[in-house]
Amino acid sequence: MNFFPYQHAHLVGIKGVAMTALAQLLRDCGTSVTGSDVAEEFVTQKMLTQLHLKIQISFADKLPDKTDCVIYTAAHQAINNPQVQAALTKKLPVFSHAEVLALFFNQKHGIAVCGVGGKSTISAMIAWILTKLRQNPSYAVGVGKIIGLKQTGKYAKSSKIFVAEADEYVTNPTEPNPQLRVARFSYLRPSIAVCSNILHDHPDVYANEAATQTVFNQFFGQIKKPRVLILNSASEKLLTTKVAKLITYGVNAHDTYFLEKNSETRDKVVTTTLHYKNTTYKVSLAVPGFFNLLNATAAIAACVAAGLPIAECIEAIRTFASTQRRFENKGIHNGVQYYDDYAHHPSEILATITAAKDWEPNKRIVFAFQPHTYSRTKKLFSEFSEVLSRANEMLLLPIYASAREQADTSIQSEMLLPSAKSLSGIAELAEWCKKELKPGDVFITLGAGDIYQVHELLQ
Repeated sequence: MNFFPYQHAHLVGIKGVAMTALAQLLRDCGTSVTGSDVAEEFVTQKMLTQLHLKIQISFADKLPDKTDCVIYTAAHQAINNPQVQAALTKKLPVFSHAEVLALFFNQKHGIAVCGVGGKSTISAMIAWILTKLRQNPSYAVGVGKIIGLKQTGKYAKSSKIFVAEADEYVTNPTEPNPQLRVARFSYLRPSIAVCSNILHDHPDVYANEAATQTVFNQFFGQIKKPRVLILNSASEKLLTTKVAKLITYGVNAHDTYFLEKNSETRDKVVTTTLHYKNTTYKVSLAVPGFFNLLNATAAIAACVAAGLPIAECIEAIRTFASTQRRFENKGIHNGVQYYDDYAHHPSEILATITAAKDWEPNKRIVFAFQPHTYSRTKKLFSEFSEVLSRANEMLLLPIYASAREQADTSIQSEMLLPSAKSLSGIAELAEWCKKELKPGDVFITLGAGDIYQVHELLQ
């Protein structure tokens, strides 16, 4: 592996989903891995435990003696983290997560998945299809677990294809000059790019919709031969970069992959009709929501573009069982059905609320939402207020601040929906559930913070 000539990599912020996937990938290449992070438990805890990695619970600790490179994440001060600065002082090689991922990704026929909402699921679906069809893919997916696969990050030397999430967030959000901030996906050189949508997110680093659109189009300009872009047609009007082959998917009859809106949910399977090249197919999923049918269509399109038969791809996706924190079934306890979802952008929340009503018809459905980051909550305030009102019952938790921002007392979660019941935190939410939920009810947690931990208190 001469393109990564290091023997002992230390990952600063190793508990993040993207960093945990990278740790697995590095291990597959024979690199020794250690890491550091905060004491808080993350969704990656089980995976990291299985890897038996030595993890320091402090960024003030001395770097392990054999460390010959340090890799950092955008969280925890990024390049300004004390351990990263210590590495620079020692003149050790220092890389962002994005740079190292690209070192591996760019060696292969790369399929990169970008967009606000759906990129983790689509990436996992592509990895699932390729695995089921014996393609032995390499992949890096930013989730705690892909149900049915042993790893969330994998590097196979013999594989021809590498599937990765392509994140528009920046490598160093502490950089004060916006012109010097580098988008994480800017290092990737995919042959096939998939885009679930182009929406404004991360207002802490992108001032407006135009800034977001610019960085996405710059990324599309990096697609290498055969230069295939698979794009949700809902965002087609925002495409300004020319690509060799544009493949669209969506609900419009002119789309390359045209998905009929009238899906049917029966016995926990959602099905609809897909039209492709004058042929009709039935696409079925064991995960809820029309939005997941769209995600599946994007994954199928990517695999077909990579040379696989569409019928085999459709058959393989039937058995996809989702990922951790994506409409994850947390089980039935005392007659109450529990789910957990990572939805933290208004578009994602709306999709989850809509899917839940189809998946669990004629039931009382209670949602609990924990907003993620003050900047996003403030910038998208009206959008959040509108979609949260779509739920029949909504509970609100305080805003979860990411590791990369300071608290903003001018915005509070209860402002989003005054009619909703506001709770002080996870412990109070658990007590509310125990007292108020009845057999036959459905309870769904929403958010990218630590709200998922309430399910451990309810089992």
